[in-house]
Amino acid sequence: MALNALITAILFILSSAYNIPPIWLISFVLYAGLSFTQLRKMGNLFGEALAIYAELGQLRAMLHHLENFHVRDAQLKALLDVFQNSDRPASAHLHRLDVILGAVSLQANPILWMMVNLVIPYDIFWGYLLSKSKGDLAVQLPIWLETIYDLEALGALAEFSALHPQHPFPTVTDSVNFTAVNIGHPHIPFDERVSNDFSFTRLGEMVIITGSNMAGKSSFLRTLGVNMVLAYAGSVVCAETFEVGMFRLFSCIRVNDSVVDGISYFYAEVKRLKALLDALKADDKLPLFFLIDEIFRGTNNRERLIGSKAYIQALADGHGVGLISTHDLDLVHLADDIPSIRNLHFREKIESGVMVFDYILREGPCPTTNALMIMQLEGLPVEMP
Repeated sequence: MALNALITAILFILSSAYNIPPIWLISFVLYAGLSFTQLRKMGNLFGEALAIYAELGQLRAMLHHLENFHVRDAQLKALLDVFQNSDRPASAHLHRLDVILGAVSLQANPILWMMVNLVIPYDIFWGYLLSKSKGDLAVQLPIWLETIYDLEALGALAEFSALHPQHPFPTVTDSVNFTAVNIGHPHIPFDERVSNDFSFTRLGEMVIITGSNMAGKSSFLRTLGVNMVLAYAGSVVCAETFEVGMFRLFSCIRVNDSVVDGISYFYAEVKRLKALLDALKADDKLPLFFLIDEIFRGTNNRERLIGSKAYIQALADGHGVGLISTHDLDLVHLADDIPSIRNLHFREKIESGVMVFDYILREGPCPTTNALMIMQLEGLPVEMP
């Protein structure tokens, strides 16, 4: 098309200067037809360029900072290498997009835009450059974003460590070990946090945690899980000391139903527990560390007890360790028949008609319940036995 435009221009000049027949009209009509066809394919070039510019504009300041940020740490410098030692840095990509956007903004003036495109293939040229820029960005942008995600994660861990100088780094070992002294949940304020000791010493061990409502069962499972994630991420942990081997972490804590998919809470929980059992039996060098909160809560008492017993027996002495919280006190008797199972519990006490929780983890099954007390305290028509 550029050649067509050049021929048209030459023929027009010759026709004007030497009074020859206006044969340039033939090439001009041909050029106009080809241009119209190509412009229809290109669509709203200005809108497309503006959309890309707006998306990348959110990263402009960050990319500029990362390109010019000086570090001494070798690992951090290697992470920033994609920005600082690239053949075409991010700023060059953004500058090229600036130029293209400025050029195609001519579409905002329809009359001038039409006149220019009738003379030269203006939009086609800039459309080609935009297409090339999009191709380059399709390769580079995922790399930039992944690096930014890594930097944000490292920054969050560094800030967590700086804000909590009392938290130690964990000891990560190759042995099957989990030993935590005064471990607590990092999201609970220091003056409200109650820490506990907990340990596993061999594969196949399992703990059944019982306790009343709001006594701390679910929070304790989350406490162990979140500190393991922090440890494996290279962060400090919310504990006095924390020694952990390498495990695959698997949780069944927040299971949700789905109206859209037609999946009930119970069915979603069954699918999740089946996935856990498959993971435990998988041929993997790393053992599993599993956390199950309120097993089979989505069904009736009789079937929940039958299903829970069978499932816990299937987990016992497997290639992993784990904790299961439950309100079914009948499940604590499994420890009498399976040596690898032990019982722990949280409890509450009543003081002046008010429930008081100490959130201390104790040995053995829970000796108390509080569901009826909670109902009565909230004004429901129940009578205490």
